[in-house]
Amino acid sequence: MGHHKDAVTPRQEKSIQKQLSALSRNQTQPKATTHTTTPTIESFHSGVGGAVELPCDVTPALPNDSMGLVIWYKQGHETPIYTYDKREGVTSHWSDPSTLSTRATFRTNTEPAVLLLTKLRAEDSGQYRCRVDFIRSPTKNTRLNLTVLIPPERLLILDQEGDEIKGGVLGPYDEGTEVNLTCVAVGGRPAARVSWWKSHALLANSEARATVSFTLQRTDYSSEITCQAVTDPSIAPLSETLTIDVNLRPLWVRLLGGKRPLVAGRRAELVCQSVGARPPPNISWWKGGTKLTSVRETTSPDGNVTSSTLSFEPTIEDAGRVLSCRAAQPSLPRAVREDGFKLEIQHLPVVKLDLGANLDASKVIEGTDVYLDCMVRANPWHTHVYFTHNGATVRSGNGVVVANQSLVLQRVSRRAAGAYVCVARNALGEGFSAPLELDVKYSPTCKNSQPIPVRASRGETVEIDCDLEANPQKPMTYQWWLNSTAHSKLELNTMTMHAQNSLGRYLYMVNTSADYGWVQCAGTNSVGRQDVACLFHILPAEKPSPMKSCSITNVTHESVSLACVPGHDGGLRQSFLLQVFDMATGTMLRNMSSDEPIFAVWGLTGAVGMSVRAYNSKGSSEPFTLSSSLLKHPQRQTANVPVRVELTTILVTVLCTVAGIAAITTILAFVFCWKYCQKEEEKNEKSKRKQDEISNTPLTGTNECESVDSLDKNPDIIPVEGKISDNCSNKSSTTDYSSIRPLLPKSDSEKYGTNCDRHCEHNEPMSQYVQVRPLDFRVHQYQHSLHMPNIGPNLSMGPNLGHVPNIGTNDCQAPYDKVYENWLKYKNSLPLNTSGLLPMEQCMPPELYPPTVYSTVNRNPLNLAQMPELEPFSEPRSLTQEYRASPPVRVNTDSSSAYFSKNLLQRSALANPSRSDVETSTKSLETNNSQSENRQECR
Repeated sequence: MGHHKDAVTPRQEKSIQKQLSALSRNQTQPKATTHTTTPTIESFHSGVGGAVELPCDVTPALPNDSMGLVIWYKQGHETPIYTYDKREGVTSHWSDPSTLSTRATFRTNTEPAVLLLTKLRAEDSGQYRCRVDFIRSPTKNTRLNLTVLIPPERLLILDQEGDEIKGGVLGPYDEGTEVNLTCVAVGGRPAARVSWWKSHALLANSEARATVSFTLQRTDYSSEITCQAVTDPSIAPLSETLTIDVNLRPLWVRLLGGKRPLVAGRRAELVCQSVGARPPPNISWWKGGTKLTSVRETTSPDGNVTSSTLSFEPTIEDAGRVLSCRAAQPSLPRAVREDGFKLEIQHLPVVKLDLGANLDASKVIEGTDVYLDCMVRANPWHTHVYFTHNGATVRSGNGVVVANQSLVLQRVSRRAAGAYVCVARNALGEGFSAPLELDVKYSPTCKNSQPIPVRASRGETVEIDCDLEANPQKPMTYQWWLNSTAHSKLELNTMTMHAQNSLGRYLYMVNTSADYGWVQCAGTNSVGRQDVACLFHILPAEKPSPMKSCSITNVTHESVSLACVPGHDGGLRQSFLLQVFDMATGTMLRNMSSDEPIFAVWGLTGAVGMSVRAYNSKGSSEPFTLSSSLLKHPQRQTANVPVRVELTTILVTVLCTVAGIAAITTILAFVFCWKYCQKEEEKNEKSKRKQDEISNTPLTGTNECESVDSLDKNPDIIPVEGKISDNCSNKSSTTDYSSIRPLLPKSDSEKYGTNCDRHCEHNEPMSQYVQVRPLDFRVHQYQHSLHMPNIGPNLSMGPNLGHVPNIGTNDCQAPYDKVYENWLKYKNSLPLNTSGLLPMEQCMPPELYPPTVYSTVNRNPLNLAQMPELEPFSEPRSLTQEYRASPPVRVNTDSSSAYFSKNLLQRSALANPSRSDVETSTKSLETNNSQSENRQECR
């Protein structure tokens, strides 16, 4: 039992059944107050499986009334099939399970109310009645007629033979075939309407069964024809569609590209195309009556175009033949289409070369004329013809004539023999004939036109080969004879040498000196006899002489090199053999041969003996022997493996880089030193000019002798006199005179004055001062409390020094003045920067100026001697005068140089022979003078 909206219990269902039975009984005995109306029957229809709404009038006749119970009946059923109850205030639905079940629903929310039936079945067809009971109004009944439509089960399509068409395809039929089709609708209620449709065009229409006939055309290919059965417009029609398959003839067959020339030997591809054939046709290729098989076919995706490709390599013989393609339908025997053309074959020239008429190739003899004819066949026509001989082009010249397609060789020589080829050229290239071998016959000649020396010793038999050039080589006969001092032309007997004679070989034996001379041979073939005989000069031969000399050129701890001077080779080519033996055991260590007498042997130890021989085909010379001892290995201290330095690429690169940097540094240092020397020279020249200007500037004079204190206060004032008296020195005995600039005399008379202290004793004014700019004179400190002259007593000069002139209180002598003034003049002439000058002790002889007087090198920045040390003045007055007349130091102020007087030193040595060291001083003086002369000057 089905229920809708409100559920119905089994108890309620029994109650409803009782009420419905009672209502059925009451229908036969209506109340007096009930008014029954006969409603009009309305018809409804719907297809199987569909839905339908059956209306029911539930409007009360009295106002303010409402329905209480709705009952649905179906014709053929005694009991209700559906109820709707609202009387107890609760809405309830009930449906007959065997009839409607859950497929029925009563709706009151519509106008009018309806009974909705879904999923209609064929048994749902019939008459329905709706009864409505109101609370106060009379009962209403509504009658309805329901028809359930049933479509056909299927469509059956038959051909003209009555056979059912299956698979949805009609055919295939040949083009132009008459076709008769019948469509039948099977089943259904009521009977369906059957029709035929094609491209939206109605072909036939009838009830339950329809037949159509038509002729197949090309346009019917792949078209569709449809059979349709319609039961009711509300029901979808049933249809069956067939696709028409038609065998179509080809519309056309063509060779793509049309007629065109083909090249012989060059593979070409030709395409034949068939359009419009169904199914794809069979395409075949034909060359004349021969079917070609190198074919491949392709079909377009829509099947409308079929292409066949032929791979074809034509030959010259194909020219003029017809090449065609044929398209045929197996189902249409008469539907054959064909296309083709006559072949035009282009090819390289076909060339043939022959000897001229009346010429026999086997009888061409040297000196005759030869004609060659060239025949050419070409498409396109040839434009050039030429000949080659052994691959080289033949050109017209001496004895050669090229005319059109002929070659003439006049007075042919043996050099003209060989392969001749005729070459013809056209637009496609060059064609070559088969080589024509020209065989020129000629009489024998010697292969070697120069005499051949043959070395043989007495009693020796030598083989002499008569090597000839001839055509033909066989048959060949030979003749031999001898020319010597004893025989002018002696024919040699060849009867016993028949076998060798046929080969052109003669065995010649030298017995006496008369057998030395000239052997000649000549050959004869079918062409003729040899004109110029072949010469063989028989000369004496012997084994070589021993080595003239051998020398060992290099010996190491494991190898030795040997070079020898060879002797006479005996008239034959000689080689050299070296044998090396162990001197201790006598075992042979090496056995070496060479074409030159130079050997290098490795892997030896100790003492070895060597033997050198020269040998040729006649024998070997006497050995030349010598021995050698190899160097011993150096003693190994720590390791047995020598250290190897491999010059890798990186190491070579590093070494080259270091060498380059060193070279650049050296060049830069040289340039820097050169510039520095230039600057120093310029600076010295400037200082020299300034010093000269200062020396030549006059100063203001003074009328009285200035004290040492005043000199200290005014260092620019320098007295002209070169001597300072004791009185002057006594005025300020504590003053350090080493800081005072030395004095320079201005004139020669004042320089060499003998009275030193006359100025100070008589208070005579000092005159003629030279004023110069302040100069930076360095103060020199002396060793061992040594004081300058006129500074004070207690001057210690050593044990060998006596009374020194002008050193001490109130003592001044001319010799000292002379030396001191020259030294002062030299010192004042020096520039301030004297770093480039030699020290004074290196310029003066040690006898006159001992180095103890000067300050040390470490305490003298200028590297100059402050004061020279003098010998004690115990010499005669004449020597003093000589010192005054020729000072030991000669100063050149222009070049700032000092020179020594060699004569003075020698006179001084002669004047004082009692000195213990006069001989030593003289030798030292000569040495120093030679050094001074070599230097020329000390700067």
